[in-house]
Amino acid sequence: MTDTENKKGSSEVTITRREGVFAMGAAAALSMLGSSSAVAKEVAGEFDQSNIKWNSLEGIDNLWYHIVRVDLQNKVVDIILKFAANKKVVLHRHHADYSTFIIQGELRLYDKDGALKEIRPTGSYVQKKAGGPPHDEGGGDVDCIAWFSNWGTDGVIYEVLDAELKTTAKLEFLDFKTLFETQEKPIQPFIPG
Repeated sequence: MTDTENKKGSSEVTITRREGVFAMGAAAALSMLGSSSAVAKEVAGEFDQSNIKWNSLEGIDNLWYHIVRVDLQNKVVDIILKFAANKKVVLHRHHADYSTFIIQGELRLYDKDGALKEIRPTGSYVQKKAGGPPHDEGGGDVDCIAWFSNWGTDGVIYEVLDAELKTTAKLEFLDFKTLFETQEKPIQPFIPG
């Protein structure tokens, strides 16, 4: 959005096409669902994911990923994850230190018995050490989009578990390197000039 001054000295606001389309979408959501509706507020502030190339892993439902970076030297894997609304993903355990930043919606965490134990709303940041109890995760009333940064290991990052807490799969650092190399390349910045 830019401010310009007209001949009469008053300020005019110029809105880009993208800003205008977003504003119309927000207004429509609020109008159709009511301004006090939590869902309307979520839709009105929905993250534009049109340039993200989502991928999925066979056997893990309700989850999509886009790997942003795999840093071999510093042992870092950065991923954007999308969790389906009102669904759980898979029981798992973290084997790398990690942080999360919630971009859209809320991330809901469940203990191994399925009880809701934590809700991370949009804008929340959490940093945790590797380990911790097994848990499941999923989106709230809208799809949750979250940035996950994993670091400190070149071995197992996530361990997938069954209901008896037996390991069914492991996602290791080198698995993410392979997935990163084979996924569609991300949209790159445009540098005018």
